Amino acid sequence: MSRPWREPRLTPDEKDGSGKFSKFAGLVNTRSRKDLGLDALYVGDNVLISDTNKVRRRDGYSLYRAGNFQTAFGLGNNLYVVDAGVLQQLTSPTDVITLASGLTGVDYGWGELNGDAYYANGIEAGIVRGNTHTPWRLTVPTITSLAVVTEGTLPSTTLNMGRDYASAKWRFCATYETADGRETAPSDIFEIQSSPVTALFKATIPPAYARTNIYASEPDGVVFRLATQTTSDTATFNPLIARRELTTLGTSSLPTSVYMFDFFQGRCYAAEYIPQVDISIVWVSKSLAYHLYDQANDFIMLPGKVGVLVWCNEGMIVGTSQKIYQIKDSGELNLLVNYGVVPGLPGDTDAESVAYFWTQRGICKAMPFENLSEKDVSMPPGLRAASKMIYLNGMQQFVTVTQGGGEPFNARTERT
Repeated sequence: MSRPWREPRLTPDEKDGSGKFSKFAGLVNTRSRKDLGLDALYVGDNVLISDTNKVRRRDGYSLYRAGNFQTAFGLGNNLYVVDAGVLQQLTSPTDVITLASGLTGVDYGWGELNGDAYYANGIEAGIVRGNTHTPWRLTVPTITSLAVVTEGTLPSTTLNMGRDYASAKWRFCATYETADGRETAPSDIFEIQSSPVTALFKATIPPAYARTNIYASEPDGVVFRLATQTTSDTATFNPLIARRELTTLGTSSLPTSVYMFDFFQGRCYAAEYIPQVDISIVWVSKSLAYHLYDQANDFIMLPGKVGVLVWCNEGMIVGTSQKIYQIKDSGELNLLVNYGVVPGLPGDTDAESVAYFWTQRGICKAMPFENLSEKDVSMPPGLRAASKMIYLNGMQQFVTVTQGGGEPFNARTERT
């Protein structure tokens, strides 16, 4: 005849009442409860285990503010939330500053760079500086018309050598420049035939941001130089006195469907998912230009949907629904393990540049890569997860909140 197994009372093996265990192993539920004794907890509800093996009741928390929140992000003393499509800075439980409205995306990624908070949700993307908001994805101009105003003539020559010196192909493009100094990707190239000594052209471009930059090539040339800058919709200029060279041909703005990203070594790594083929593309920005991307050359394709994108001491950690990779400093892709991560915001980096992240098999860190929990703890991975490295009571703690669901890969069936 068998009887139900009784949970043992939690009694310290030291008699001073400190609640401390000399050989305490924390939470362990992948082995039989009968084998644990007082060396570990099989279940730990609302308890905090310190790095000195002491167990105490977890601190309680109270509701700060209620709302229909799609996302939240803390940076310094600032707390940003999206409440029913409205981006807000919460300055107190009752006071808010509205930064942007009409946001429709739901799958948010956040990142910090030089004290600014960046976000993207697969539709919108922006930058928050304190209590001001500016777009991250920038509009590219369109040259709506371009015409010759004054056309010069070349002196006649008796030695033509088969070339028509009376006409040449001029090429033009334009960019916008923002108030904070960012220059957009260039427009499509506009071509026009005219004399190689044409003095004046007139361009029409709808204005945006702080000003418009117009670039022109040499006659029959391919190098573009700044011909003029304007704040109006039309400009008349002489391309023969053009100045600095345009170096961003072939770039475009932040891809439209980016929903997750992080920054490393002066570049932004931004993820986009293509559900029709279950493939993710990680776009890599130009150096120190996080709004410019060469989509023809700077990208990495991975199977599954990216759920973790976090920098570490040896490159970037990218976890998809299928596998986990390391992108090394050199750009080389290194497969770490053949299991994936839980979607959401399940990763963070500590003060020593080690990345911690929640996976389908518990908590992992890198680099070097190590699964910290699979041997001892069996937990449902959840349908979504959010993780953060926090520093509280003198300890570094990696905290993960999961939305219930999923089957643990190492569940144990306990006999009674």
